Amino acid sequence: MMRQLAWMALGLFAGCGADKGEDSATPDAVEPLVVPDDPAARGVAVGVQTFTQGDVTFDVWYPAPDATEGQPTEGVDLQQFVPESVTAVLGEIPWEGWDSGAVRDAPVRNGPDPYPVLVFSHGFGGMRYQSTDLTVHLASRGYVVVAADHAGRMLGDILPCLFTPALAGCDLSGFGNDPAPADIAVVMDWLEDDAGPLAGHLDLDRMGLFGHSAGANSTVTVGNADDRFDLLLPMSGGGAVTRDVPAVFLDGTCDGVVPVASTTASAAASVDASLFHVVGAGHLAFSDLCQLDLGGLAQTLLAPRDDVNALLLEQMVGLGTDGCPGFAPTVDREECADAWLPLDESGPDIRHLLTVAFDAGLRGTGPGLDGLSLPTVQAGESR
Repeated sequence: MMRQLAWMALGLFAGCGADKGEDSATPDAVEPLVVPDDPAARGVAVGVQTFTQGDVTFDVWYPAPDATEGQPTEGVDLQQFVPESVTAVLGEIPWEGWDSGAVRDAPVRNGPDPYPVLVFSHGFGGMRYQSTDLTVHLASRGYVVVAADHAGRMLGDILPCLFTPALAGCDLSGFGNDPAPADIAVVMDWLEDDAGPLAGHLDLDRMGLFGHSAGANSTVTVGNADDRFDLLLPMSGGGAVTRDVPAVFLDGTCDGVVPVASTTASAAASVDASLFHVVGAGHLAFSDLCQLDLGGLAQTLLAPRDDVNALLLEQMVGLGTDGCPGFAPTVDREECADAWLPLDESGPDIRHLLTVAFDAGLRGTGPGLDGLSLPTVQAGESR
């Protein structure tokens, strides 16, 4: 009863700024999901809410009512991921973040059918926000997307480790022990047992799992063991998918962190896999992390210091700039000679491919992956 009252109050509050004649401002009004034909184009308005279960924090993005369109969208606040120990040494890091494109605490769009659910796992040095270009896009196309922070491999865990001696909060446990399976298990329990204001809007019989880099490895680890996931989509990483479930591997041909040969071998060893290469893309093309300018900040804030762990800094700069403007690929391929593929070229094709893959795999709709033709994407050998 309390959840029902809270949900009614949230819908009433969200409708206060709308015209009284707009039925879409009320939470019980059914709004069909109508999205553009172009899979790379954004669909409906998106809401976002943050939840904490135990020590796991996760964000949920979801379709919002049409009345939400035009409301202020949330910027990604990166300062929350900088430990106080680092701020005490460096001062406030000049990160402006980026606009996520989602409206904080918007009501859930009451569609005629529940929404399929996608779970995302971030990479090493990332956070739950690291790929909002993808998570918010997929929510706008009619999915509920959930991403948790993975303690032990987050940006805020690594920053204190860049000093010698390491500062308070240094945590590199994610190197040897993948925290994502336990975090995803918490998310799954919440989806099945609570789901907060999204209860009744979730189609838990149609679920996908995707992740980037270390999150791609987690995608395969969890996806091999958990048959609730109907499609796996590892990006720039991942091992062999041994369960008989469709898997779509995606990588960049100029990735200097996870070589093309690695994802190609993983796809070849999987039971039912498709493989796609983004020609000229680097490791971070599947995230928003290039907007942090980690290379520039390392050069100005950290490199001049005499208390920096030079080896770890070099490794993290390599990871944090691979695929970003202003830096050069290290991969010996023809398309990697001068610069990585611009992100404004790879982005639409990546959004297109993910949308088509999940639409086909979870909804049985759309053109499907066979014969997919995109300017920067090349199909690899699949099983």
